[in-house]
Amino acid sequence: MQYKIKCDSPLLQYTLEYFLKGNLSEKGIVITDNPDIDGILIGKDIKKPFTKTTLFMQLEKKLPQNEKSVEEKLDEIFENFKKEILELLKEANGKK
Repeated sequence: MQYKIKCDSPLLQYTLEYFLKGNLSEKGIVITDNPDIDGILIGKDIKKPFTKTTLFMQLEKKLPQNEKSVEEKLDEIFENFKKEILELLKEANGKK
């Protein structure tokens, strides 16, 4: 998920940019501390104080329902991989 940080507090702006440095985009979901800006609100949607881990956990809960989390995507990939390996093993043993 991509995020755009727009905070009035320079310290909060820097902290969020540092924690989310690989997930920043001008077209991302806005994270802000200003209630007048539409987006994920620090203090309401994201509880303070937060660590990098708790920030990601709270952001994960705010994902739109049609978006899959990284964990869900990985689970799906691993499950498909497991099925393919099992089919390959069955074919190798002549038990298809």
